Amino acid sequence: MSEVKLTPEQNEAIHSSGKNILVSASAGSGKTFVMAQRIVEKVKQGIEIDRLFISTFTKKAASELRMRLERDLKKARQESSDENQACRLTLALQNLSNADIGTMDSFTQKLTKTNFNRVNIDPNFRILADQTESDLIRQEVFEQLVESYLSGDDGLNISKEKFEELIKNFSKDRNIAGFQKVVYTIYRFASATENPIKWLENQFLKGFETYKSLIDLSADFSADIKENLLIFFELLETSLTNGVVAKKGAGRDKANLILDNKNELLEAITTKDFATFTELFLSIDTDIRVGSSKDEILSALKKDFSVQKQDLVGSKSKPGEIRKFVDKIKHGQLIEKYQNQAFEIAENLQKFVIEFYQSYLERKKNENAFEYSDIAHFAIEILEENPDIRETLREHYDEIMIDEYQDTSHTQERMLELLSNGHNLFMVGDIKQSIYGFRLADPGLFLEKYKDYAKTENPNQLIRLKENFRSRGEVLTFTNDIFKHLMDEKLGEMTYGKEEALVQGNITDYPVESEKDFYPELLLYKENTSDEETDESEVRISDGEIKGAAQEIKKLIEAGVEPKDIAILVRSKSNNNKIEDILLSYDIPVVLDEGRVDFLKSMEVLIMLDVLRAIDNPLYDLSLVAMLRSPLFGFNEDELTRISTQGSHDLRFWDKILLSLNKEGQNPELINPSLENKLKAFYKKFTEWRKLVNQVAIHDLLWKIYTETYYFDYVGALKNGEIRQANLQALAVRAESYESSGYKGLFKFVRLINKFMEQNNDLASVNIKLPQSAVRVMTFHKSKGLEFDYVFLMNLQSRFNDRDLKENVILSRENGLGMKLIADLKDEADVITDFPYALVKMETFPYMVNKDLKQRAALSEEMRVLYVAFTRAKKKLYLVGKIKETDKKSGLDLYDNASLEGKILEDKFRNSSRGFQHWILALQNATKLPIKLNVYTKEELEAEKLEFTSQPDFKKLVEESEKFDNIMAHSDEIQKAQKIMNYEYPHQAATELSSIQTPSQVKKRSYEKQLQVGEIQPKSEFTRVKKLDFSDFGPKKVTAAEIGSATHSFMQYADFSQADLFSFQATLDEMGFDEKIKNQIDIAKILTLFDTDFGQFLSENVDKTVKEAPFSMLRTDEFAKEQYIVRGICDGFVKLTDKIVLFDYKTDRFTSSSAISEIKERYRDQMNLYSEALKKAYDVNQVDKYLILLGGPQQVFVEKLDD
Repeated sequence: MSEVKLTPEQNEAIHSSGKNILVSASAGSGKTFVMAQRIVEKVKQGIEIDRLFISTFTKKAASELRMRLERDLKKARQESSDENQACRLTLALQNLSNADIGTMDSFTQKLTKTNFNRVNIDPNFRILADQTESDLIRQEVFEQLVESYLSGDDGLNISKEKFEELIKNFSKDRNIAGFQKVVYTIYRFASATENPIKWLENQFLKGFETYKSLIDLSADFSADIKENLLIFFELLETSLTNGVVAKKGAGRDKANLILDNKNELLEAITTKDFATFTELFLSIDTDIRVGSSKDEILSALKKDFSVQKQDLVGSKSKPGEIRKFVDKIKHGQLIEKYQNQAFEIAENLQKFVIEFYQSYLERKKNENAFEYSDIAHFAIEILEENPDIRETLREHYDEIMIDEYQDTSHTQERMLELLSNGHNLFMVGDIKQSIYGFRLADPGLFLEKYKDYAKTENPNQLIRLKENFRSRGEVLTFTNDIFKHLMDEKLGEMTYGKEEALVQGNITDYPVESEKDFYPELLLYKENTSDEETDESEVRISDGEIKGAAQEIKKLIEAGVEPKDIAILVRSKSNNNKIEDILLSYDIPVVLDEGRVDFLKSMEVLIMLDVLRAIDNPLYDLSLVAMLRSPLFGFNEDELTRISTQGSHDLRFWDKILLSLNKEGQNPELINPSLENKLKAFYKKFTEWRKLVNQVAIHDLLWKIYTETYYFDYVGALKNGEIRQANLQALAVRAESYESSGYKGLFKFVRLINKFMEQNNDLASVNIKLPQSAVRVMTFHKSKGLEFDYVFLMNLQSRFNDRDLKENVILSRENGLGMKLIADLKDEADVITDFPYALVKMETFPYMVNKDLKQRAALSEEMRVLYVAFTRAKKKLYLVGKIKETDKKSGLDLYDNASLEGKILEDKFRNSSRGFQHWILALQNATKLPIKLNVYTKEELEAEKLEFTSQPDFKKLVEESEKFDNIMAHSDEIQKAQKIMNYEYPHQAATELSSIQTPSQVKKRSYEKQLQVGEIQPKSEFTRVKKLDFSDFGPKKVTAAEIGSATHSFMQYADFSQADLFSFQATLDEMGFDEKIKNQIDIAKILTLFDTDFGQFLSENVDKTVKEAPFSMLRTDEFAKEQYIVRGICDGFVKLTDKIVLFDYKTDRFTSSSAISEIKERYRDQMNLYSEALKKAYDVNQVDKYLILLGGPQQVFVEKLDD
């Protein structure tokens, strides 16, 4: 890069000074080069390197900058003809190791240690870098505080009664987990502010003070509705003149009536007279039907009219944007009545969180262990409260330089303000690459300066680096075409205009003229509804997508591309193992996550964790058997089966081992001498390990197991042995770190590990030696700052994660708390129910405002994530996604009507959370992007795979076959097996019992048993004769069974984390039901499930939910006294840490609550059967059972079944 001629903007960024400078450096524009050269120039001018404050985003970036500076300083010294300048460069090289180049965290730690006495802490504090330790301390503080409030201790600022109301608003039943989650969320958010207590005291309730009614909501609340109304009116006016609406008839009369009320509707919106608007709009019939036409042009216009009218107005069951707004108004009118109740809960929440924050900080002071945010706040306090220290530092630093400024938080921004003299900030970043909102970075800090510094009257300077020296023109053109139509200030937080567009800078290596071979390529796997993979969730990547990418990668490699020049980018690491397996099947070398291995997920560590669990508790069968089967002891299935037969099925496996050793089991003859010796050896070693638990450290115990069993050497001899041994070492080091933190005992350590694994976290990652050339697989976020010749973006159809928009609280810096309120609407006039209460969870006004802000911010960040991913590619970009094909749709029809509004893609596509593919396909139809579209099927994949698959090794197959025959020929168990097979069944009566039954059959049998045992009661009323139904030979009617089956199928495929009308309707459309059946599925009613606590619970636990779960279970018939197998499928269950929550959908029709108890009894035995199967399968004691009743009037009812 240093050989490249500087652009005027780069030259200005290197040499300009005397003012605050913001460098907006687009992707590939050489910002690191510019920053390093600026530092060298400062040194040349006589500024000592330790008088520069240089903040980087990561430690790795700091290390790389030091290395680059060392090289550049040496080169500058070599080239310098000025002796004084050469001396300055030499001095800079000598002082480079002491220069303030590092993260803001490293600086605040140094500042706090130096001035510890100013904040009254011990200078030998340590950082709670281990999330688990801080979790444990925080949990203890929280539980102690909750206990004190629930006990009604004197002197507390919330009464026991009010505190219980507070908990109930956020938690279910008596579980306080929901409340705890809310408190932790607020704590984390407050910790990212420059003064948490001040924010909690002054800003936390700001939203409740500002937004007390619908009228108080910002103009944004009604801005979209006004725009939609104008579009609707224009649509009607056009349809009256172009023949879409007939010249006579009801349609024209309705359209004219709407237009007659046009001014009144717009006036009501403008003046925020929402009550009048709602009343007037609902009084107008908007159901305008235009029929069809034989004329192709008119037919197309009518179809377009119907589509637009549905989007804008819709119907009661499928509301469009205007009806949705009316629903918002009705909701707002209702929440106004409960505003005072919500405010009181918010006030009490504020009091509790403040006390929690202070108690937790005090506990950390006692432990002399702090989080990074605490140290940052100490540093701010030191600088704010001590002018002498602040002024000394300001005089010391000639310049404050910040890399990746777009990812700065408010805490870091305050530090920069305190260190700067007001005109010596040099900030480098790219707002389009701000992708760390989840770390509470605020791109608004960059954006505000970006706009201010661009003004001519501003004394500060904005420098734009637009030239991209990384990528070919085809990549840049495609990127520009996407984002100029996708980003604006409304959504995207900035306009992607001429000044922001990427310009090709590397015209030496890459020609300016486009070449079609390098056009970005969109690879879409067309998944037929009959494919096996259709049951995969949107988060998972299908085999078809990976295989399609693998075949393209194989072609690149065969054409001479090095594997290391290819990257696969994914949204999350959850599919990495599948990607690795499929790429390896194509003989493609691959490295996951830059060679970092999550060691808790590696097989060798999983085995050792089972060993530790078994040592801690031998009665835990799963871990004990896993340990026995592992390479440490090598028991095979035959041997484990012999041991298992020594006792009844409900006896623990450890007890069966003891019976086997003492020859006291039910089948002692099955324990042969070889197995007996093996058991004795195991027992001796295992009991020795158990005795050592209380005598040695866990670290030492692990190494004893590693060495005694030669397990460490064993894994070292396996493929990737170096990695495996590093994983085992990491586990031992982690155990040592755990005990050095003051925690003792194997039991707690095992609990700690289990907790991490339940949360899908890892304790650390192990760096491994990378192969010389391999395809890299990493997340979009990990790829930031890297570049590869060929980049594959996977799983484009994956929906955006919008779970944060469904939480009980949504926070904002300006408005503070937005929360949901649980209110009892029993006394509302339009609520008709015969239940004792009608609890509804409602969004308060601050919640509505914060939700809108957060949704826009989240979608804006998703756009920036896509920009980062696109700009990693140097030569070619591949976009890999999936579409579903039904009998009626190709999967692409949804985008036929996509269009631009001005230069920007219409909002109905931009505002969607359906994923990157949704945006790209909409833009492809609206603008005809310069991209190659390749749609392929499973059959095409399999045909092409044959070209890459090598022939099997026939000799090896023969050897394996001979080996198997040998084993069978010498087995001494065949005769015993034959004896068992020839065994005569003693209970002939039981032959009438089917060996395999369904839950329904079992339920029927239970009724039959009751009839056999109980007395036969005479009927109290006559049986009515059913009305005969004569067929009219007309169209087939939809049966209740068909509706029930379709509803169950829909619930199976519906994404509960995206429980909204648009998402559910799209899912229903994709399933390809017959129109008559589809029209019977009431999505609006199904969505009421997610207004209940149980529905929210399902939404929040999608990753722990198993749907359509098949099972088989051995049962004993109480009459025949013989066993039979029950097989069935339960609709779903949620697997939690301490229990399982089972749920089943029922479509039985009912019209009053009195029928619910009958339905519950009807399915009690069936649900008990499911519960029994789950308890046995997962070894849990508690299964909560819920019926989800879909056949009730207007809403879904959720009923819990008692044991």
